[in-house]
Amino acid sequence: MQHTPSSAGSSSPIPCSSNMFTDGESSSLEDSRPSTSHATKSWPDTFQVPWQLMPGEIQTAISSGRRPSPQARRQMVRVLADEMRKYEPTPTRAQCLTICKGIVHKYPQSFADQLHDGRIVGEGYSSLLIQIKTRIDNVSRTTSFRQHRSSSSSNKRGPTDTYGCTRFQPGLPLEETDASVENKRQKLENIYLREGAKGIEKAEVNQLMETTYCLQRTQINSVPAPSVAEIMEKWPYLFFQKGLLTHFELLTDINVLRAFELSMQECGKTILEFFKSKPTNSEVKSVLSNDAVTDSSYLVVLLLMAHFVEKKEGLILHENMSATPADLEKMGNLPVTPRLILLGPDDTPGQWIKQWMISMEGRVICEGVQPHFLSGLATVFSLYYIFNLQYQEETACTLEFLQRRFAGINPEKGTKAARGNVTSKKSGKTVQKKTMTVNAKVSNLLKKLMDFEWDFI
Repeated sequence: MQHTPSSAGSSSPIPCSSNMFTDGESSSLEDSRPSTSHATKSWPDTFQVPWQLMPGEIQTAISSGRRPSPQARRQMVRVLADEMRKYEPTPTRAQCLTICKGIVHKYPQSFADQLHDGRIVGEGYSSLLIQIKTRIDNVSRTTSFRQHRSSSSSNKRGPTDTYGCTRFQPGLPLEETDASVENKRQKLENIYLREGAKGIEKAEVNQLMETTYCLQRTQINSVPAPSVAEIMEKWPYLFFQKGLLTHFELLTDINVLRAFELSMQECGKTILEFFKSKPTNSEVKSVLSNDAVTDSSYLVVLLLMAHFVEKKEGLILHENMSATPADLEKMGNLPVTPRLILLGPDDTPGQWIKQWMISMEGRVICEGVQPHFLSGLATVFSLYYIFNLQYQEETACTLEFLQRRFAGINPEKGTKAARGNVTSKKSGKTVQKKTMTVNAKVSNLLKKLMDFEWDFI
């Protein structure tokens, strides 16, 4: 889009100042109303953003490279939507997208979806796109989002599986063959039969696991997907905390536990203070009033789930500190989708954690070595990428927030959210789920947290 102001830097002048444009650009901004030549299907490409009609705070913000306040941004969205509707009564999402891309490209510091360290969330323009399209839909009294839906074949892996991965299916290491890698897998099995859990700390096991990573991916990625029991039989050392976290790092180039720890240090307090100052619903207020939760990391996750109106049991279960994997499996109520199981006292669940386990497909697949909530959370999160899983609908927003803000996984396309028919939380009816790169609720909370952080800079 050539029509937008020309710089996003902190030294940029106010958009309508005389020294900002060439003569042609300046004259084109004198009247942002559509001409006959512009009013075609390609009008978004030639649309002139009416910066001269924007609030003064917006002009000051983009000239200084700062974020405008939420109030000023809402005013800007209203002006922009009104101007766009002069071309079409109900601009499509694709048309809104073209304009949002141009605005964010020119002024990323003011309008991009960014974390405090400058990392871009998704493609950077989701929250602005959502605001503009929602405003247009409200004014036009229609909600006709046009969604692109994946039509991937059932006999091959699709974009949900490869989402966020850098080494989804690598080739053989140099000087290795299919036969030699299989021999190393069998060697790992034999070590496990002799050494058991102690073998996970051996340097030889670590080296063999890394060398056979390509074979692990081949077997996990096979179609139809093998059961977790079948994978455990072939790769017992994968199902230790160290094995899962190492595999995730090879898959994504991210040390997920370290990423979670750093993110909790960086933004955990901000999240707590945000919800304390602005409780977003009764569920958040209930979590804040519970003095029994003493682990701050656990409290942050509970607040996120409360904000998104997602049940804790959709991701986290509490069991008595004396429970064993056999006890939990015998009860027969472990879900198919991953769960982090916290072991502690019955009378004050969550006050302190003695140990954690992880279940999947109705069985315990991993027992933690550290009695820390965050290590368990990072490990259960890794399963969705290692085993090509979609986020379960019950906790999809919380998991996507952790993905984007804590793990720093922000692909430009795709999603781990479930597709197809889901049960509406409002009506209880089965509805067709809309697919978006960044969940609107997640994008909205990230934007609010960014605004909250800026208020204290």
